[in-house]
Amino acid sequence: MNNLVTVVFDGAEGSYGWQGDIRVIFSDGCSADDQIKRMAEEDDDLKNCVVVSDDKDIYLYARSMGARVMSVTAFTSAGKSGGPRTKVPTGKNISLGSQEKINKELLGIWLKEKK
Repeated sequence: MNNLVTVVFDGAEGSYGWQGDIRVIFSDGCSADDQIKRMAEEDDDLKNCVVVSDDKDIYLYARSMGARVMSVTAFTSAGKSGGPRTKVPTGKNISLGSQEKINKELLGIWLKEKK
């Protein structure tokens, strides 16, 4: 069975989506940190869960709940060293130009900047 990756962002109710083995959740009225903590509390199998974060509070909380924890740098470099992220993603891919456009749009939303 493939591993499921869940990405949690601060955001509005009903905003979520799937891309292959990746699930995107928006925290719906609470902070993304609180959503991650709630997910850790509700997970019956935390020993098979890895929480990736550079936020010290999230890192320590997830570890105290029994989840494995990993920094963002360690996670993103794992695929480069032949670690656990060796599987090439499948499904819809978007161009670099589209990625940059989305990043600019999200930056405007997150920082409430005008485009």
